[in-house]
Amino acid sequence: MYLSGKENPAASSVLIILGLFLVNFLFLGSLIQIIVMLASGVTLQGMLESGGDFTKMPNGWLSMIVGQGLGSFVGFIGTAWLYWRIIEKKQWSDLNFKPFPKARVFFMIILIQVVFMGFNGWLQEINENIVFPESMKGLEIWLKGMEDQLAKATKFFTTFTSFWQFLLAFLVIAVIAGIGEELVFRGLLMRKLFLGIKNIHVAIWLAGFIFAVIHFQFYGILPRMMLGVLFGYLYYWTGNIWVPILAHIFNNGLAIIIMYLYNLKIVKTDLESIDHMPMPIVLFSLVATIGLLFLFRNYMESQSIESQS
Repeated sequence: MYLSGKENPAASSVLIILGLFLVNFLFLGSLIQIIVMLASGVTLQGMLESGGDFTKMPNGWLSMIVGQGLGSFVGFIGTAWLYWRIIEKKQWSDLNFKPFPKARVFFMIILIQVVFMGFNGWLQEINENIVFPESMKGLEIWLKGMEDQLAKATKFFTTFTSFWQFLLAFLVIAVIAGIGEELVFRGLLMRKLFLGIKNIHVAIWLAGFIFAVIHFQFYGILPRMMLGVLFGYLYYWTGNIWVPILAHIFNNGLAIIIMYLYNLKIVKTDLESIDHMPMPIVLFSLVATIGLLFLFRNYMESQSIESQS
């Protein structure tokens, strides 16, 4: 992985990036959400009485999706901009160490992601069925309560039937999240971890773990970490930050499209209702994903050799 010019030390950089993110996302993001809710006609008293459940508020869906979109923009893209452009004083192009790949690369990435869904769905199933020891039941109850609240909010966000709602949800959940999260977790964190650890594989897996933890969803940490690891290797092998960005947008966007079609009753499969993945599909998904990743890595290496000759 190529590091452009002199960069700030790894340890302090990671702490600064995470600190900026926590301030921007948790503090400014929450403040933006409150301002958007107030602008939509909700009173502070109404917010307090709701206990955090804004689904029944006036213009609840619109204010929540706009608030989340602005909060994500400030939290992720704002963090990346503040650190990379203001603190490090570098160009966005410095995140790339290889040129933008050919179109066929993205067709391969789409195939990898689709095949990977079976195995990652099984990881989600395993994650959801984790049982804590009796001495930690309190923690389990608290985590499951948080998960139920997040599931309720997700269901509310993705229950849309009009095309404009679909477009707005796609922009917020797929595009803004895809760009912002990859800039922070792959473009910056993974880069700085590699700078400090000097082992790209450790950097990829550690960045994937942080990516999963920072979403504050214990019962989704395994599949999200593996998704982050996949994006990390795609970035490393292609050398272009737009690759994991577009892969992330495809991953989130496909889910939004399927949910939209389900709400319109065009498709009968509700992604939220899939709670068991047949083992033959899981095994095929795992073997096929490994094989496709092996072929993809070899292809990218051959393209790199050709460009140098």
